[in-house]
Amino acid sequence: MKTIITISWRNVWRNKSRSITILLAIAFGLWGGIFATSISAGMMKQRFRTSIEMQVSHLQIHNPQFLKDDNIKFSISKADAIIAHLKTDTAVKAFSARTISNGMLSTATLTKGIKILGIDAIHEAVTTQLSTCVIEGNYLSDKGRNPVLIGQKLAEKLKLETGSRVVMTFTDVEGEIVSASFRIEGIYRTSHTILDETRAYVRQKDLQHLIGGEAVVNEIAVLLKDIDEVNPYIAKLKSDFPENEIRSWGQISPDLLYMNEMAGETLLVLLVIIMLALAFGLLNTMLMTVFERTRELGMLMAVGMNKIKVFMMILLETTFLTISGAIAGGILSAITIYLTGRTGIDLSSVGGDSMNDFGIDSVVYPSLFPGFFTDILVMVLLTSILSAVYPAYKALKLKPSEAIRKD
Repeated sequence: MKTIITISWRNVWRNKSRSITILLAIAFGLWGGIFATSISAGMMKQRFRTSIEMQVSHLQIHNPQFLKDDNIKFSISKADAIIAHLKTDTAVKAFSARTISNGMLSTATLTKGIKILGIDAIHEAVTTQLSTCVIEGNYLSDKGRNPVLIGQKLAEKLKLETGSRVVMTFTDVEGEIVSASFRIEGIYRTSHTILDETRAYVRQKDLQHLIGGEAVVNEIAVLLKDIDEVNPYIAKLKSDFPENEIRSWGQISPDLLYMNEMAGETLLVLLVIIMLALAFGLLNTMLMTVFERTRELGMLMAVGMNKIKVFMMILLETTFLTISGAIAGGILSAITIYLTGRTGIDLSSVGGDSMNDFGIDSVVYPSLFPGFFTDILVMVLLTSILSAVYPAYKALKLKPSEAIRKD
């Protein structure tokens, strides 16, 4: 066996130019596939992280009626007790209790339907990092009368800037229409611009004062320290507060759950397609090698080399070529992903800003899912075997007496 391995390795380099060409094709093809996959994986991870940390959190608590009819009057049952529990629970990283009302935001000339979120500025900043998204003006503070944060897209559409006055109209807990003047304290921008256009943030105490002074809490978003503890934690909360509807991030955003579950499989399909293309290139190269070495293979069989050893020799030559190219491609990919994963790739110049509509930032940080290189190793080995089977079969079909006489 050792002799076959040595002969196979030497045969690979008998035609150096061809071997180097196919090796580089494998290396750059694999590098391109892995790098493209890492960019897609980086986008998916970024969208998942953004959606969890800045939008849905790990779980949300609501009054069941609020989910059917998002009316401000449907407050969470025992909200004070839940908030007190969350403050002392070591499993909780952060939480934000919100008062939510649908309404209209009006200027002198334009009107836009929005969702008004009354928040505790400190808790919201820790839970969704909203304070870091302010690009103009200031984050909500205790100063001033009726400050409001609006999204950049909404500000552009209504031609608003910091300091502008707007009127917001909504209903109170009794169903009566309430209108109040607010001043634009700041303009924010997240990586989900569609939501930015429909959400305005005000101080919770201001909104509660306008709806009648009642301490209404319509939503509590909770961020845990460990995402794997979401389901057990929900079960615990449901047993303590059964009157409320408690949903996980997957229930709140099924598309996010589906994307997270299918991400790895989807990216592997992309890599399989690339490996198939490389397999055909390898197959063509090894067939050429067999046809060029017909006389040599015939002589080897004539002097006693059995067909199994001939088959193994062709298989090993293909495997050496494939693994050498794969190692080079893997190293190149690892270096590229490491460097770009630290600096990021700015796609804003090629329409990257439009990705914000889908919750993806224009700067993407390539990365790979755990175990991805293991899957690649398996695919590389399968590719080398599949690429070698037909050429090796053609070699086995040679008749020594005819092969020796062939020019």
